Amino acid sequence: ATQPVKRKLEDLSSEWKAVNRLLQELRAKQPDLAPGLTTIGASPTQTVTLVTQPVVTKETAISKLEMPSSLMLEVPALADFNRAWTELTDWLSLLDQVIKSQRVMATMQDLEQRRPQLEELITAAQNLKNKTSNQEARTIITDRIERIQNQWDEVQEHLQNRRQQLNEMLKDSTQWLEAKEEAEQVLGQARAKLESWKEGPYTVDAIQKKITETKQLAKDLRQWQTNVDVANDLALK
Repeated sequence: ATQPVKRKLEDLSSEWKAVNRLLQELRAKQPDLAPGLTTIGASPTQTVTLVTQPVVTKETAISKLEMPSSLMLEVPALADFNRAWTELTDWLSLLDQVIKSQRVMATMQDLEQRRPQLEELITAAQNLKNKTSNQEARTIITDRIERIQNQWDEVQEHLQNRRQQLNEMLKDSTQWLEAKEEAEQVLGQARAKLESWKEGPYTVDAIQKKITETKQLAKDLRQWQTNVDVANDLALK
């Protein structure tokens, strides 16, 4: 994705240099223009690398503590609960990695499709907790309910942050394209005007008119240099 952006910047910089070259040629042809004609420094061509970094948040840390076998013998339903809990926590950990690889929209859909599984797991855990009097089992169930809910919320937050980041990148890209198109129009008009000035006549009045118009063009292009710099800054975000 970086190559098209780099190529567009190179094209824009090339156009800018071409305008400067034509201005210099015109100044060489008409020495009287020299006092009022200033060349505009072209923006250096820059290599654009879009580095997409994941939102910096604390890493999801889910302890994979084994359920005591003696406890599962005493409360058999804990084995099914533990298996379902492990499967969902593993899936959430994998999903968090997918978010960092930028597959945001599909990941959001996956998360919503899995929400009923989370709700069913929590409901089953609460029912299991209510049915057992074993304090150790109740403590483990409570701990794992909290862990899975916290992990779910953390993954969802990562998704929302990533989506916001991508939306901001899209906004910057749109602004850059608009600025680029506008700059290209100005450059095209400048090139056409410079080409027309290379032709005669070279009477005193005609030369004086060209001097005035060239000064104005140089002023306009200097002002547009700022716009080009802004466009380049957007591309480098």
